[in-house]
Amino acid sequence: MGGIDAMKLRSSMTLFHRADPQDQAFSAVLERYFGGATDDATDALLT
Repeated sequence: MGGIDAMKLRSSMTLFHRADPQDQAFSAVLERYFGGATDDATDALLT
């Protein structure tokens, strides 16, 4: 996965995870590809 694609995936999964924390699909992607870490820039935009 390229750098830009990885950034977009992490950002999207962070956004969707914050919108619906009960849906395990989003946290599963974050866990598998990013060690469970969310995107700080996306979180900052949401605050």
